[in-house]
Amino acid sequence: MTATICGWRPILADATYADIILDSLSWLRRAARMRLFAFVVMPTHLHALVMPIDRSISELLQNFGSYTAHEIIKQLRSNNQTDLLAFFHKHRRDSSRIFSIWEDIQVENIYSKDFLREKLEYIHNNPNSKKWELVEDRADYRYSSACFYDLGKSPVIEVDDAREYL
Repeated sequence: MTATICGWRPILADATYADIILDSLSWLRRAARMRLFAFVVMPTHLHALVMPIDRSISELLQNFGSYTAHEIIKQLRSNNQTDLLAFFHKHRRDSSRIFSIWEDIQVENIYSKDFLREKLEYIHNNPNSKKWELVEDRADYRYSSACFYDLGKSPVIEVDDAREYL
């Protein structure tokens, strides 16, 4: 899955907002609503390799998107970030809502071992790509599961091992 902040606003560069995303992913995993195989939270978006448990992917994404949007809005209000609230109101995708935090969340089915490897690499290489250059070594990026796969270290939130499918 790929979820992008509306208008590509880099709010996830702030740990307060990145932690909302991580807390949600972690809770969904612990509550056995999904398996979380890989993740990276970038300043403007996130990628995650997930597998729903006993629910559809659309239901899982609805839960994730709704909860995180409400928490982000609550935090923006608490921080009195009226400029961002105004932006998310002006650029809402649905006139029945007051704000839009997320663009449409995108998903792709993993259909082969090679595609799984490709997605794992893409997710983990995002922070040190030429576009971002947030770290030199991808395993050093705090908001990623790369350290689990590259060094065997525990990431900031627990993940399931995708290598069982390779």
